[in-house]
Amino acid sequence: MAQGFIGALTGPAITIPLLLALGAHPALATFLAVLPAVGTMAQRWLPAMLDRTDGNLRGLVIVFATVGEPRGFLMAAVVAVAALGLIPAWLAITLVGVVSGVLGAFGAIAFSLQQSWYRIILPEDERRVVGPKLGAVTLGIGSVVLLPMAFTIDAMVGAVGLWAYAVPLAVSGLAGIGPLVILRQLPPPGRVRIPRRTAWAVDGGDRLRRHGNVMTLALLSAGLSPFLSVYAMSVLGTGAGFAIALSAISSGTLVLASLYVSSHLRGGSSSVLLRRSFVLRGLALFLGLTAHPANPLAPVVLVVVAILLAAGDTAGQLSANERLMRLATGPDVLAFQSHFVVRNVGAYSGGVATASLVMMLGGFPAFAILFVVAGIGRFAAARATELPEASSEATGVHRVMGG
Repeated sequence: MAQGFIGALTGPAITIPLLLALGAHPALATFLAVLPAVGTMAQRWLPAMLDRTDGNLRGLVIVFATVGEPRGFLMAAVVAVAALGLIPAWLAITLVGVVSGVLGAFGAIAFSLQQSWYRIILPEDERRVVGPKLGAVTLGIGSVVLLPMAFTIDAMVGAVGLWAYAVPLAVSGLAGIGPLVILRQLPPPGRVRIPRRTAWAVDGGDRLRRHGNVMTLALLSAGLSPFLSVYAMSVLGTGAGFAIALSAISSGTLVLASLYVSSHLRGGSSSVLLRRSFVLRGLALFLGLTAHPANPLAPVVLVVVAILLAAGDTAGQLSANERLMRLATGPDVLAFQSHFVVRNVGAYSGGVATASLVMMLGGFPAFAILFVVAGIGRFAAARATELPEASSEATGVHRVMGG
């Protein structure tokens, strides 16, 4: 539950309107909002960290969570100091980017490793239910938290200025304390070793490598996809409330979609669903072209695009994770993540950097370019996704993580 507060109140839904309110250029706001994802490249050194700690996965998760989860306190302090006029706006923008980027990356790494912890301690049947259910609860809480903010943030900013952002960030900091207590109560995963001879170096490795290549292409396209909240505020001229409402709608859609996807994956093909998720997101991005400032229904179009992208993102994430679980076993999953994370996050970062440069052009044309290029990338990822053979992947043996 705490993750729902943390993700919603320190993520792009809040930081993008905050950065824009501080005077950041839309391109800079976009770049700073995704810094936590860039920081997850530190997972590349996970095998070395496990070696140095004698396979202490539990200890690593707790350390990363302790540093990263309560980051809302520091972000709230930066906003408060800026609201008092003690630091200039450019310094506040820099500090928000550094705190959310570095500490947000620690929190993201902790969450990723925590999923591996669950895979180790849970039986296969429970793993296939608990993961999506936890994701749905987290996203549902995020939607509930963001909706009232969407209706009140514009009035609050008008009344108290930047203080309107300091309050939710402080609440996020309080929520970040909860996971630190809960993690210490979970059953330990034991000593975890990542094999140096990885699964993609032996029989069947071609399929795992191909899956990694598809996800790299997908992340490049994700980096090129424009933030709808940035588009709404900088091109359509909407307030922060509408931008936050888009995030709330996305979170609500993610919850509903995860319920359908998780039930489908229990007996269906993860690769087919993954391909369909790419197609859906590609169509949604091209639909974004119709949200032209001259179109009086442009905000409505953005809402539809947000719903379609959220549904596609949920299907894509859950099906990609499930496909990985069906192709790799035990510590091989951690090995896969640590091996491909630099390339995948590098692709995403490259996409974001390119998108930020394109956004320097300003206005609708810049975003139109991004909608088209990112949409083409999604369709390319769909074409590259390997489909199951007639034997049906869903009937295969589902291997679980070992201690």
